[in-house]
Amino acid sequence: MAEPRRLRVLCLHSFRTSSDILRTQMEIAGWEQSLGDLVEFTCAPDGHPASGEVPKDVAMFFPDAEYYEWWNATKNEDGVVEYRGVEASLEKVRQRFAADAFDGVLGFSQGATLTTVLAAKGAAEGWGPFADARGGASGDESAAMTFAVCVGGMLARTPAARDLYERARAVRASTPSLHLIGDADRVMPPSFSERAAEQFLDATTARHARGHVIPKLEGATLETVRAFFEAQRAKRGGAETPASAL
Repeated sequence: MAEPRRLRVLCLHSFRTSSDILRTQMEIAGWEQSLGDLVEFTCAPDGHPASGEVPKDVAMFFPDAEYYEWWNATKNEDGVVEYRGVEASLEKVRQRFAADAFDGVLGFSQGATLTTVLAAKGAAEGWGPFADARGGASGDESAAMTFAVCVGGMLARTPAARDLYERARAVRASTPSLHLIGDADRVMPPSFSERAAEQFLDATTARHARGHVIPKLEGATLETVRAFFEAQRAKRGGAETPASAL
């Protein structure tokens, strides 16, 4: 008999960190020990080289690292928020996702916000990793297979992103999503993550007591997270590896 395969998840780093730093953060939090039988996490790609000062806690813990960002938020003369570099970042992720057989996208912090934009583009435009959301919008909920995992994220603040979110809600696409919310998070307060979860029709939330971190998964939080991934694997018929590939 074919053995069930692990789900494959593409993981996007936070603001002015890197895929290597994210991999270390997940290792420190013990995600491989907690979820390694269900999920294979791939931390890639990196965004653009950091265009400004690196957060002090990042520089302290990772002093010799290279740092990247998915965009740099600025305001134009009219006070409108712009994300410089976001379009190129979206394309980077699309290409990396398309190059391999991933089942979902996970983002931490700015990477989580990028994940919400990717999901909205999939629903509204049939573009990128979440393009299958268009099938779910047609009434076949099982068609929307690609799932999103947002750790300490928020909705993007640009006019273009708000338009995408509105169009995604209008088609009622059902992209499965999991949102990890830190009750002590001061960088992304819980209300920010809660609003991001409300963007998704098929959202699961899991709380943890810590702040703006990749949290250690334990207790009820671990149960919720494992149940989410188990459900995604079950949707794929057990996610079995074909005998010809063994």
